[in-house]
Amino acid sequence: MRDFLRFFLSATDQARVDPASVTITEAALTNAQQALTITFKITNPAAGPPQIRPLFPGSVVYVADPAAPGSLPEPAATDVTPAGYATWRTRGSLRVKVNNTTVETAIRDHGATLEVQPNIAWYAPVQLTQTFMLTTLVSGLKKGDIKGATAVVKPAHADWPKHAVSGFLKGVYSPELRLGATAAADDVAAHAMPAVVMATDGTVTLTITIARTQPPQDGPAAAMDLLSPGVSREDPRHAINGGIPAHHVLRVLGPHLIDAAATDPLADAVLKPGRAYFPFTLTRTWQNVPNFSVQFPPRSAIVGTGSGGSIVLPIPAHGVVYVPRDPVVPPQPPPVLTLNSILAPAGSPTTFLAGSTADAWNVKSGTTAIPLSATAPTHVILRRPLREEILADTAFPSPGGMRCTYMSLRRATRAFVDHRVTGGRLVNEGATTSKITRDLMTAAWNAASARILENGRPAPSASPGLARELEKIWRLFFPADVPAHDIDGTGNTARTVIYDGGQMFYALWQTIESVLAAEGSKRNFSDDHVGTGAPGAVAAIGLSPAFLTRPPHAGASPTPAELTANLNAMLTLLTPGAVLQFWHLRDDYRLERDRNGPPASYGHSPIFRRYLPSVNGVPTGIVVIDQFGGDSECPVDADRITWHGAGQDVWIAAQWND
Repeated sequence: MRDFLRFFLSATDQARVDPASVTITEAALTNAQQALTITFKITNPAAGPPQIRPLFPGSVVYVADPAAPGSLPEPAATDVTPAGYATWRTRGSLRVKVNNTTVETAIRDHGATLEVQPNIAWYAPVQLTQTFMLTTLVSGLKKGDIKGATAVVKPAHADWPKHAVSGFLKGVYSPELRLGATAAADDVAAHAMPAVVMATDGTVTLTITIARTQPPQDGPAAAMDLLSPGVSREDPRHAINGGIPAHHVLRVLGPHLIDAAATDPLADAVLKPGRAYFPFTLTRTWQNVPNFSVQFPPRSAIVGTGSGGSIVLPIPAHGVVYVPRDPVVPPQPPPVLTLNSILAPAGSPTTFLAGSTADAWNVKSGTTAIPLSATAPTHVILRRPLREEILADTAFPSPGGMRCTYMSLRRATRAFVDHRVTGGRLVNEGATTSKITRDLMTAAWNAASARILENGRPAPSASPGLARELEKIWRLFFPADVPAHDIDGTGNTARTVIYDGGQMFYALWQTIESVLAAEGSKRNFSDDHVGTGAPGAVAAIGLSPAFLTRPPHAGASPTPAELTANLNAMLTLLTPGAVLQFWHLRDDYRLERDRNGPPASYGHSPIFRRYLPSVNGVPTGIVVIDQFGGDSECPVDADRITWHGAGQDVWIAAQWND
């Protein structure tokens, strides 16, 4: 595509700028938006303020300055005349967002070296001129349908101009700036545009903010709203708008900007080298593919800048963090940078891993500092705690069915894959897995293994027999043979069947008595973990440091006092995401722990969601995720935590530490 990106003033308007008046101010080093402010003076202010030329075409939204004079009239009260214009609130900010794939592709071609592709920009303050409002908006730009109070107003409707003006002033009607066959035919060149706000002496101060915005890949867009309470998505401060240093973007795109010749003094001043940026890229995925995450904005990176100094930088939704350094005299060599740590919301620790790690999908992350290159963006993998990932799935099955361990294992498997491989995409995409998510799994394992989980597989409502498909995934993560255990104190560790870690994990989670007790296979399992269901599986594989609670079982145990202690532990030690196992009868618990099953009654492996409200500081029960669709409340009754109305004698719990 031809050059279509534009410097913010035309060459004609730039010729009116006093070169000596130009000052460039970049936002504070730790500002999330990294806006650029340009101040200059127009030599002939009587000729009127210069018009804004947005960087790229797209949909335009106006946000009125609440402190500006004038009103935002309803359509019926809108007088589309010069007299009416004089009463409107026409000072505010302008937002332009790319709205078609052709322009997206062209920006990518022109800005191939940009670490993040921008698609939204703001200009403030601007003035909506009379010509723009009464001519460009009403008859120059392509007319679109406008949602009225009771019906959609079509362009042919006689009152469409009233609705267009009212809707635009209120920020609810968003016309499109289109490309033409030639640069002169582009809407921004063919029609009058909004102008900069100019003082009577010709002074102009303009702030430009540039970002990337899109729906997140690992959660609902509404989650971004929760991170920005009271802030409109049209505001650059909203979490869904991942800021990119505007000065950096303009400098990189400079060779492709219309009216950005070095002979234009304003363009020359703006595009000169200034603050340097040393970016590094965070992804939640194991490979360095574009990420846009709800997990990034609540977190900040602490970056060491050499000689003991450090800077705290917000992480934008696109995951590219720009480490800034202002010019110094004399020039300095590139800094020595390290990612020291990542600050996370309270109670939500974040670990990370160098993206260059071999088979990073199968390596546990930590908090060891990572050197950052100052010459090319370093890839760093950020991991959401698995205990949070396991709660992200909202696709619950139809209530009922003998699918208790299958459902908890399905949830845990998909969460672990999102944690280590697909960065939250697998669960968020639900029943339609994108190609990029399939490719992430295929690159880690193979296409056949990826198909086990793609498109919502295995189905929540499927037969529990499909749990065997999930075992295959755990075997990919834990392929090494497990050690043999002396389980009877005789020193005998002989076994005819040797299990790998994934097989051991699966048998413990499912409490497969025939495997846990058979002479040829039983020594693959430690007595510490047998009969403890999902918590035992998680502890045995090394994904939990210890049980949160596990009553004794030998002899007459658990005694009434031990069951009371178990209840107290369950009501004080759990945190969301913990895996649980209960046995309806304490005699069954002893049978399973001693490998003498099957039980006379039943057991179950749900997942802890939260506590029920407290009375006198003690929770009245717990809420779990099981196979009954959504959350199940398990209140305490007669000194037992109940499950669907029945008291359960023994509870075991463990929390993930990955």
